Amino acid sequence: MQKRAKFQPWIVCITAAFYFFYIFIQMTKFNAIGHDLMLDFRISSTGLGTLSSIYFWGNLLFFFPAGLMLDRFSSKKILLTAMSVTIICTYLFSFTNSVFQASWCFLFLGLAGSFGLLLPLRLVTRWFPPEKMAFASGICITIGFFGAMVSQSPLTILVNHVGWRTGMQIDAFLGIILLILMAVLVKDFPQGVTREITHEQATSITFLLHSLKKSIGNLQNWMFGTYTCLVNLPIFVLGAVFGVRYLEQTYNLSEEQASFATLLMFLGAMVGSPLFGWLSDSMRKRKPLMYWGAFISLALIFILMYSSNLCYLTIYVLFFAIGIFTSSQVITYPVIAESNPGEFISTSMGMGSMLIMSGGAIFVPLFGTLLDLNWHGKLFHGVPVHSVADYRLALWMFPIAFFVAIITLLVGKETHCKTLGSKS
Repeated sequence: MQKRAKFQPWIVCITAAFYFFYIFIQMTKFNAIGHDLMLDFRISSTGLGTLSSIYFWGNLLFFFPAGLMLDRFSSKKILLTAMSVTIICTYLFSFTNSVFQASWCFLFLGLAGSFGLLLPLRLVTRWFPPEKMAFASGICITIGFFGAMVSQSPLTILVNHVGWRTGMQIDAFLGIILLILMAVLVKDFPQGVTREITHEQATSITFLLHSLKKSIGNLQNWMFGTYTCLVNLPIFVLGAVFGVRYLEQTYNLSEEQASFATLLMFLGAMVGSPLFGWLSDSMRKRKPLMYWGAFISLALIFILMYSSNLCYLTIYVLFFAIGIFTSSQVITYPVIAESNPGEFISTSMGMGSMLIMSGGAIFVPLFGTLLDLNWHGKLFHGVPVHSVADYRLALWMFPIAFFVAIITLLVGKETHCKTLGSKS
């Protein structure tokens, strides 16, 4: 019994993180199915970027409500509801015949997906002590990135064999299996621990407004949320949507080779997330590793942008390294937890996540628009073909983003793995 209790925090949080795994598949599957969608729906790079961004807009609309709900109601009930909505939308998406229909599916996927990382991280704050939060958060994020890996080469191979519609139906069936696991294994609190706020507070409009005011007024949430938004852009843009076409059209990689490179980016994030979390917990510092992550990511992006004739093995190493060093963003989540009182940690994380996912909502379609800016109308099998110069112009958003991310760290406070917030 004691042995089970020892591992129960990991069982609960990892099982909940499988929702993040599943929603990450839905968020990043455009590399695998983007070509088919462009043909079936007759859309350009701008259209594909806009369609994929609708998921992120759904996130943005619901992050604050999601955080408020997680501070007030059963995490398990919310998890099962959100997972069910995700499965239904994934299944319905397989039958869509237009951008309009697909957009509604992705909007509701985004609404449900707003709980994707917030929910396991909220459970981490209940089941783990502060000195282990960064490592546990890193493990949860690693599981999410495993979902992104599944949506690259494995999903590409599946879609090539059975078609994207059948592939999405298999995707929905996987969700049903995970839903059953969650229903059995997830629990809201450790034994003997109760909710941080009373029932009266949970249902009080005054306390809700108080939570919003405190979260919005905390500069830490703004600075560290913005840092993660900007450092995470290669994952959103290259890992989720445009990476395969970029490598096919600028480095002449095959679809399988290109999808393996984006898979390696997520594998790097899987390695880097727990590593950065563990190092941060061990050092009892948050900001130094975040600086290093942004600086090294900046250097790697410049190598990718301005090196010509890279062999596919070097590209693999670059994408893997970008995944590792951009995962310094994992440290943001314990910083926000440490910078806010316990009664509205989820509300504050919701605000931080809203800033983070705004990167997908704003910069993914912007990348597509920049690609189309100087496009000369060249098509190959109905898919737009862009030049190296087109991609280089669009990729400049990354160095600019990393530079601004470093500035946000200069403003944000170091927490030293201790709680800065207090109940008020």
